[in-house]
Amino acid sequence: MRMMIEKAIVGQQHIIIHPFGQIGSDLQEALHTAIAARFGVNAIIGEQLPLPARSYSSERQQYRSTEFLKELTARKHEDKQTGLGVTAVDLFVPKLNFVFGEASSVDQVAVLSIARLDPRFYGEPKDGAILERRAITEAVHELGHVFGLAHCGQKECVMWFSNTLLETDRKRSEFCAQCARKIKLPSGR
Repeated sequence: MRMMIEKAIVGQQHIIIHPFGQIGSDLQEALHTAIAARFGVNAIIGEQLPLPARSYSSERQQYRSTEFLKELTARKHEDKQTGLGVTAVDLFVPKLNFVFGEASSVDQVAVLSIARLDPRFYGEPKDGAILERRAITEAVHELGHVFGLAHCGQKECVMWFSNTLLETDRKRSEFCAQCARKIKLPSGR
């Protein structure tokens, strides 16, 4: 069925959301709906992918986010396709303790980790609504980078750089007026 959907929208910009490992269907659907609405593009829930084999660092007990981007780039079929990976494992880049996500505007791909967005990571009770809100915020942030936006100086803007979970919770999942004017979606929107 998904292949039929993909073929039906060839020629239009679309974002394919690939879960890496197990991601709840409710969260996938919430991301799908929010991304389609925020960016005005077709969003598709793609196939579940395995964690990239070379991504795990036993020294850090985390996964290199760049390896997820490489996997998504290798799976792209056309220029008007953007890949968003979602994983429950903890991600990092070499110079930072962790990242909520990473994006490549050149390759039109991004990855998002829900590990540190989940209240259970901090010993708190499960809260699907909080996790969903945080995941949508960070997914929109990473896709904003894919489509050419830099970090924003307005603390409530989705493009504000979140160095902590408190900053993610403070910002909205929408672009400020200035970022909304700047965003450059590929043609087909």
